Amino acid sequence: MSQLEKTAQRVLTPFILGKPGTIAVEDQAVIAMWAQKTALTAMLLSSEKQRDEGYGLAPSEYTALYEQRERMQPLDASRIWVGNYAGTDGFSGVRVTPLVMRVPWSPEPDVPQGYAFTIVLGQLVIQGLRFTSPALEVDVTTELQMPQLWPSSAALQWPGGQPCTEESFLSFADGKMIRSTVEPLELHPWRPAVDVAQSILVEDQVTVPAMCKKHVVSYPAALLREAMRGSFYAFLRECECGVTYLIQTDSDRSRFRAHDNAALEIYANLPGEERLIQSHAGNFVCKRLPADADAAITLAASRR
Repeated sequence: MSQLEKTAQRVLTPFILGKPGTIAVEDQAVIAMWAQKTALTAMLLSSEKQRDEGYGLAPSEYTALYEQRERMQPLDASRIWVGNYAGTDGFSGVRVTPLVMRVPWSPEPDVPQGYAFTIVLGQLVIQGLRFTSPALEVDVTTELQMPQLWPSSAALQWPGGQPCTEESFLSFADGKMIRSTVEPLELHPWRPAVDVAQSILVEDQVTVPAMCKKHVVSYPAALLREAMRGSFYAFLRECECGVTYLIQTDSDRSRFRAHDNAALEIYANLPGEERLIQSHAGNFVCKRLPADADAAITLAASRR
């Protein structure tokens, strides 16, 4: 593992600082493995309780990567790209999103068939895709046309393709810009990982299943009507477990964005004044989000 870190530091440091350069073919497998290892390690930062409830990646991913450590390359059925992050200076983060392969109008698969991982360090962004069901491995492309790091074929020039911006980051990191080249197969984020279950309207409250899958949280139906007009809000709600969630309304869903301390800090960093809404459940406080809600929350998270 130390060889991975030494190679990554030598090769990637200039890109993190925004200096153009080249990744030689002989370094590409090591950098690709480092990126995959970094993403898997980040998932281990979740609590034992979260892992018991299904958060994280299958233990087999860690076992497989360890067993091929002598090969110094990422797991089979992996695709990895490297590009330029043109968002907030000093931003860094790791995001892993389960993915499914499906035919339009087909039911949502019960389990994911792969995952996308995204690493941002300064001006460098690395995105990878790993199919955990080899039978579903297909050729893919990316909307941003970033150079492919793995499988490698030639020296890679950085930067290349279109940059990832603050505005496009969440869509990019959720794997929504990775496209299957095989029709009619489509690659999508696995809904249980990125969406909450269907909401229910009770009197003047929208009731949403909490992430613990045991309780619900609610918010005024007025925010649902606002969302249908294109105005979105962020707010904090606490479920019976005592966990505080940051929730964002969107055009077609409510999204859980963070929990506990992270939720409180991101909400505090969001721009705009709080709005007070009165309902039969009592006073409700929220913040109206700017036109690009995802970018606003990403920026607020980077200021934690």
